[in-house]
Amino acid sequence: MARYLSPEAKQRRIRRRRAKRIALAAFLVAFILVVSYGIVAVIEAFTPENEGEHTLINPEQVTDLEPNTSLETEGEWTGFVGPVQQTINNFEIVAPDHRMLQLPENGSVDLSYFENVTFVGDSLTEGLRIYSSIENSVANISTFVSAKSLSPKSFLEGVITNFENNYRPAQNGVEAIIESWPSKVYITLGTNALVYMTDEQFIYYYDQLLTRLKYEMPNVLFYVCSVTPTTAEYAAAKPNFAWDRMYRVNNQIAKMCSEKGMHYINLHEALAGEDGYLKHEYAAKDGIHLKPEAYEVWIQYLMTHTVHRSDNPYIIGSPYYNGSTM
Repeated sequence: MARYLSPEAKQRRIRRRRAKRIALAAFLVAFILVVSYGIVAVIEAFTPENEGEHTLINPEQVTDLEPNTSLETEGEWTGFVGPVQQTINNFEIVAPDHRMLQLPENGSVDLSYFENVTFVGDSLTEGLRIYSSIENSVANISTFVSAKSLSPKSFLEGVITNFENNYRPAQNGVEAIIESWPSKVYITLGTNALVYMTDEQFIYYYDQLLTRLKYEMPNVLFYVCSVTPTTAEYAAAKPNFAWDRMYRVNNQIAKMCSEKGMHYINLHEALAGEDGYLKHEYAAKDGIHLKPEAYEVWIQYLMTHTVHRSDNPYIIGSPYYNGSTM
């Protein structure tokens, strides 16, 4: 027989059951929190302090590569293909390889690309004016600030009076470049300076020249070419032009270009053989200057190594030809 409970007793029983359920729920929550805290504490106790942090390379621990110990040989590095725009960051390049910093191939433009261009250099650039298709195609609207025996130092110091062309008067070299009002500048210097300067002296004056030009012409597109190669025979007779030195100097030129927002052109890729020296079919008798046909190779290389822009005059058949450029 069921036990009779008054309404008041039933309510007291319901309240007791409810209180037990609440107490049980609170106990379970507290138990879960305590266990979770214990697990985290155990994990932290057995985890190394530096785990999960990125390990940074100390630039002081990076040393320059020896000329013959780079990951690629001079004849193997081909760079990248495609519409690559060079970008500059604030990190210093400690151990450069000029082949990795060179401007990659970006389609092919026609000779009209060299309109309103100023070419700067020594006798090798003079040969570009005299022997290449530039002379017959766009010479009237391109400028050559070039003469025999010039160096970065001679552009910075004193007045140059032996410009051997019809395009610039005899005047200060830097002023001549600035006053040509170019949209693009190509610079090829170093062959004369390496005869009598140390690497440090040469790079110092070259850095000063590029800094001055960039300051004076901040919106101009600058292409800086490598020091051109010589024949192996010439380098054997003139150790200042040995392959390892040319490698070091061109590495530093490429480094300067990257840091200044300029673009490095690796002419060794166009003119040198697998041994890193000037190909004999391109070499003049003295082993340092170029035959006329070499200048066409030089120009063709420049035409296929430009900063990619949609308004470049790409030729028909180029992957970037849009049908509207002339």
